[in-house]
Parts: sequence; structure tokens; C-alpha cells
Amino acid sequence: MRSARFISLATALLLAASGCAGGSRTVPAPRHANTAARVPVSFTMHWPVRGTSAGAHRRRPAFVSPSTASVIVEVNPDASAPGAVTFANAPPSGGTSTIAIDAPPGPDVFLISLYDAPQTPGETTATGNELGRVRAAQTIVANTTNTLNATVVGTVAAVRIGPLPNQGNVVPIPAASPAAYELAGRAPARFAVAPLDGAGNVIVQPDAPPSISLAPNARAVGTLSVTPVNGTTDQFTVQALAPNATTYPTALVATATDANGNLATSSTIVDVTSALYVAYANGGAPAVARFDPHGTPLPLPAAAFAGLGNPVALAYDADDREIFVADAGLGKVLAFDENGAALKSFAPPAIAGVNGVAYDPHSRNVYATGSAGVTVFAPDGGPPRGTAPASFAAASAQGIAFVAASAGATLNRIAAGNASATPRLAFFNENGGPAGGVALAAAPVALAYAAPGTISQSPPTDAQIYLTTAAGVLAFDAFGGDVATAANAGGPFGVAVDPNFGEPTIAERSANAITTYLDDLSAVDAARSFATPASLGLAQPQGVCHVF
Repeated sequence: MRSARFISLATALLLAASGCAGGSRTVPAPRHANTAARVPVSFTMHWPVRGTSAGAHRRRPAFVSPSTASVIVEVNPDASAPGAVTFANAPPSGGTSTIAIDAPPGPDVFLISLYDAPQTPGETTATGNELGRVRAAQTIVANTTNTLNATVVGTVAAVRIGPLPNQGNVVPIPAASPAAYELAGRAPARFAVAPLDGAGNVIVQPDAPPSISLAPNARAVGTLSVTPVNGTTDQFTVQALAPNATTYPTALVATATDANGNLATSSTIVDVTSALYVAYANGGAPAVARFDPHGTPLPLPAAAFAGLGNPVALAYDADDREIFVADAGLGKVLAFDENGAALKSFAPPAIAGVNGVAYDPHSRNVYATGSAGVTVFAPDGGPPRGTAPASFAAASAQGIAFVAASAGATLNRIAAGNASATPRLAFFNENGGPAGGVALAAAPVALAYAAPGTISQSPPTDAQIYLTTAAGVLAFDAFGGDVATAANAGGPFGVAVDPNFGEPTIAERSANAITTYLDDLSAVDAARSFATPASLGLAQPQGVCHVF
């Protein structure tokens, strides 16, 4: 925006106008004042240069919209005998225009409106979008120079919501129009709200700024939180609070209201999703990597997840926001925060042959499978909470999951794989009491649980327990009933279920890839499947978990 951005009176009136903004309004035809006594007034309009030059896009604390193409001036428009009205159109290349109008001596009201289209003599309705308007009162004195300073208030026509740049946990949804985003994990992100005029220009107006608000939409209440950023009027911190249990994406709704009362509202999809953590054996140099749902790495600190030996399984405690790592090389379960820092208060329990780990949000205990059965401990590594034993027998235990509920009942059970010559899927209560089981056709490697589906789930399925074997993926209902099978030649290892989408994610050890299936295993979800990026230099993915 050029520095010439005001309306000035040459003879009797000075209008220093600034602002930016949409809409159109009805104006009377050009007329002369009905009063006999009038003062001829002329003023000069300094037009902004329209175009895409660097100068045209400089922002100043106050400015006329760069799309301004005409100005309409009315005198006493609401009086029983309205005064004069006139207009001027912008020259093709900017510059100045002199406009003449009559104003009666005494108290007057001047209504000044800016538009993004030229006006036509004799029109009764203004052409184009209103970009800004100001109603200014001034007593006009005859035979003297009168000065009026007025700030044009930008007319809000629309509002734009978008994330600030360089936030890895905010993922644009490809090909979405208008723009839409995924918010990966619970890390906060910052979004900005921009009020726009009718030509799509951002309204920058510190002296009379539009009032701006941002909030979750009705379906996102309790799932997303929005907090204004201190020291700003247009930025907000957005954070996921809980998984999105509906089949609809979560969204943000923004409202902007200008000083003249014009209001605009807009919504933008900001869908809650999980960050995916993958543990790699990596030929004896183990590591954990973090990804967005589509496989783009989300960097971790340099020393993240240090001290691993052979991480074979991961689990997430959403209550305490801890990640548990079952490390077969160390014979222990380790605990880290979401950035991979070891939890100093955690006492790693020793578990011979550890191969699986799961968190039970009902008892708030951690269950791990190993060569001696199932070991139970509190999230800090201490004795288990409540009445759960420190361990219980589970033959040839391989892989574990907490099963909260079926579609019709609360269960609060532990599912553990049995990798013996007669493999099984065994169920236990939280205290280790047997609760049934089913035979398996192949030895299990890992287990994961999905919350019950809804009637609107697509595709509809009864699958709630997913189990990997050396040759594929099996799906069962909450009681172990067969639901579906998918062959997989990539070396299936770890499995985890995205709490937002209900889809199982498989670590393919030999293929060095992550594959996500639709919840009924009928097809691969290609948008959420990916090969490990070569740039990471990692191989042999084993444990996986969704962190939310």
C-alpha cells in the first residue's frame, strides 16, 4: 500500500481517511442540497495504487483498501431534507481526484464510503463491494476553512482462519478447498484470524480494529480448546483435548465484527488426529521416530528415546501423557514423555522376555507380557494400583491389549496372545482371573484394541481387537469372534489403533513400512500408509503407538 492513503479537502474540508474492508448498500442519486444556503466544498482524493507491486502490498498502521476504485460522499443522508451526494472514480493508475460537493453551514454529517468498483452517474444503488465507511459529524462555518479528520472503518465481509507457518503438527489436508488441516497429537498450535474486506484484502486498522473471536464448532466442544494469545488480537492457541469420537471432522469457527456492526463468520476444518510413534530395531542402533498421519516426520529432540536396546512394543498413557517402551534387549519397560525424554521418576520394572505393553485407563495400571506371563505396575513403575496383582500367569504370553468395552457392555478385560504350538487369544480380568479365549490359526506377534464402532461408522464393522501374525493381520470382535483377515507379506510386527479414526496401523518389519487398513481390513488406507523415509536412515520398524 502506498503512503498516499487519505482524502483531503482543498478548499473548506479535510478528510484524512484510512481503513479497509465488503457488501454493498443503496445510495440516492447524485443530488444538490435542498437548502438555499450552502457552502461549495471541494476535496482531493489520494487513491492507492492498485496492483501487485511490492509498494502496493506494504502494510501501514492505517490504510485505504488497495482495491478502492471509487468513493461516495453524502451530506446529511438521514435528514428530512438530505444534502448533496457525489462520487469519484479512481484514475486507472492511481493518483488524485478533486471532488466538489455542497454542504450547508452549521452541523453536518458526512457519510464517506469506499467501493471496489467504479460508480455511474444517476445510479441509485452503489456498484461493487463496500470496502469501508465512516460517518463523521462536523460544523461547517461559511467563509472559512473547515477541517474534518475521519477514519474510514474497514467493512468486514469475510474472515480467514489459518495456522502460523512452520508448525509440524499442523498438517494441510491435500486438495481441500477451502483450506483444511489436521492437528496431530496434543501439542498446541497457533492459528491466526484475519478479517477481510469485500475484495479479499486483510483489514489492518489499529485505531478501530474489528472485534475477532475464534472457538471450536459445536461438535468440537470438549475435543478442541481455543485460547487467545496474550499480547495479540488475532492469534489463538488451539489444542486437542480428546479424540474425535464422531464421524465428522472437528472445526474452528471465527467471527469478525467491524466498528459499524458488520459481521462475518467462517469455519475451517481442523481435524483432531494422532501423532504416530514408531520404534525401529535398526540393526542394533535402535531409535524411535515420530510422524504425522501421512508419514511426514515430526522431529524429536536430538537425545530423544536414548538408551534403548531392542524396542519391540509401544503403548501410550493418555492420562499421564507417557509413552511406554517394551525393550526386549534390556528386559525392561521404559517410560518417556512425548518428546522422548526419560521420566526420572519412573522405576523401570525388569520383565524377562518382555514383548508387549498396554495401558489400562480404567485401573490406571500398565500390563506387560513376557516369558513369565503378565507383569502389572503403576505408571511410575511402582506397585500396581487397586487390587491388581504384581503379576499373573499367562502361558507363552506374546502381545497384550486392554479391552474396555464391546458395542453393548463394559468389559475392562486384558487380552493376551499365546504363542505356543496351540496359539490362542486369551482374556483375563484386571486382576488376572481367566475370562475365556479362542484358538488362533497362527502365533500372535502383537495386539491392539479399538473402541466400539458407531452406527454411522464407514465401513461398518464389529472389529475391536487386531492381532498381527507373521503372515497377516486378524480382526476379532471384543469377545474374540472372527471378523476379518488380511494377508500381509511385509513382515507384520507391531499394531496400534488410531483413536480418532479407529483404523489399525501395522509396522511391517521386513518391508520397512507402515500400513494402515480400513477398520474392517477390506482395504489399505493409502493416505495413512507410507514407507519409512530414506532420509531417516532407519529400518526394521517394530513397535507402534498413536499418541494423542
